[in-house]
Amino acid sequence: MAEARQLRAGRWRIYTEPELNLVRDPDTGAIVTFASLEEARRWWWRRHPDDPPLQEAARCGRCGGYFGTTTGPTMYAGHYYHPTHTPQVIEVQRRR
Repeated sequence: MAEARQLRAGRWRIYTEPELNLVRDPDTGAIVTFASLEEARRWWWRRHPDDPPLQEAARCGRCGGYFGTTTGPTMYAGHYYHPTHTPQVIEVQRRR
């Protein structure tokens, strides 16, 4: 399975799970980057037509960051959060 992530510069890269390896162009061996998520999806579909459609990786509802291989998300009200970024409601429940 693969997922797309946006870089700080606004470009997109594709990573394969579970180790989050960067996807390389099979022709050149270079790491592929794209101007938009749609461009990345089209490239992925042409290379892997039998795989599920490329989706953007889950982002933290507070900071907007992606989750790494060792950082598991917490879900609250339909949104993902880093464990240290959970809403105040979860913090109050943990203290009880």
